Amino acid sequence: MIEFLLLSFLFFFKPLLFFMFVVVFSFMLFKNISWSGVFFVVDSNVFVLLIFMMIFIYGVVLISENFNLMVLSAVLIMICMFFFISSNMLMLYMYFELSMFPILIMILGYGSQIEKINSSYYLLFYAAICSFPFLFIYYKSMFMFSVCYFDFNISWELFFILSLSFMMKFPVYFLHLWLPKAHVEAPTTASMLLAGLLLKLGTAGYLRILGSMNFVYNNFWVVIALMGMILASFSCVFQSDAKSLAAYSSVTHMSFLLLTMIYIMMSSKIGGLMMMLAHGYTSTLMFYLIGEFYHSTSTRMVYFLNSFFTSSIFFGVVFSLVFLSNSGVPPSLAFLSEFMIIVNSVIISKLFFFMIFIYFMISFYYSLFLIVCAMMGKSFININNFNIGVSLSTVVMMFNIFWLSMFF
Repeated sequence: MIEFLLLSFLFFFKPLLFFMFVVVFSFMLFKNISWSGVFFVVDSNVFVLLIFMMIFIYGVVLISENFNLMVLSAVLIMICMFFFISSNMLMLYMYFELSMFPILIMILGYGSQIEKINSSYYLLFYAAICSFPFLFIYYKSMFMFSVCYFDFNISWELFFILSLSFMMKFPVYFLHLWLPKAHVEAPTTASMLLAGLLLKLGTAGYLRILGSMNFVYNNFWVVIALMGMILASFSCVFQSDAKSLAAYSSVTHMSFLLLTMIYIMMSSKIGGLMMMLAHGYTSTLMFYLIGEFYHSTSTRMVYFLNSFFTSSIFFGVVFSLVFLSNSGVPPSLAFLSEFMIIVNSVIISKLFFFMIFIYFMISFYYSLFLIVCAMMGKSFININNFNIGVSLSTVVMMFNIFWLSMFF
């Protein structure tokens, strides 16, 4: 196993070869669940599936950007891979914080907007303020972090502080403000990696600390998740920038995911993983397609996002598929996961059904509104069909509901 990893490092500056090797490596992970003698351990198929998704996202990055951004993406992907398979909590924290650097360089280095500095400040300060308490709990737990799961009995205050650092990357409502800012200022690549990969760090980390939650009565996050779903989907409706609409829809999906994780049932964990995969593929493609539109027309306003059918029917169809998957239409993976989550919620409380119903009404509305706007119109946009064609493999993954067979 480790030789494959070292071989892939050898080709680090040849993005395509690096991509090939990481693909082989992830297939080997499916076969080989633990590595002997290394600090890394793959303890569950959840993380293997996330690594698999990460590679698809990197494949979409390869077709769209220049060499520097590809190398930065490769750095971020290696950091995230080590995060998913780290064997103890301190390493987990280290890679969690390290993943900030490539994204910061991408946001600050590419483009000429002055607001970039502001959004980087947001990113850094949210990361710092929410993550330092993690080290305090590391100290309080007598350094018993040789395991990668945090499952001792702690008080609810400590659990709240512990979950804060992962909540910032989740991002739940109230801790999410850096996300739309960073998305709007970042280049397309950074957006795809932010939405598809960086938000999964928070969720995967949260899976690691759920063991402690067995002992804690923590209804607070349920309230925040329900509020976040509804408030963020309302703010989606009022967005004029297509990219920030996609960013806010990421926040709603992640609040939905938080809602299911808090139930700590096996089925809700599986539904949450499906949601992570569906959101990873879908939001990556959303940002990619909006980025393609932006590269050919130099605007991202929803008002100008039109005439796809007169320009390229192929692009129009892919765009429709992606945004329908975003609103959770069968037979997409998003529909499957959302269905599982709704069933779990209704089992817990009948009241949740009405909240989720409001959320679905609004989220279906803005996805459909964007599709209807985008299709019609008389002007001609010169869109590169070849690039969109290469991203079809990720569209197939977005509708691949057979991941469920790994858990049942």
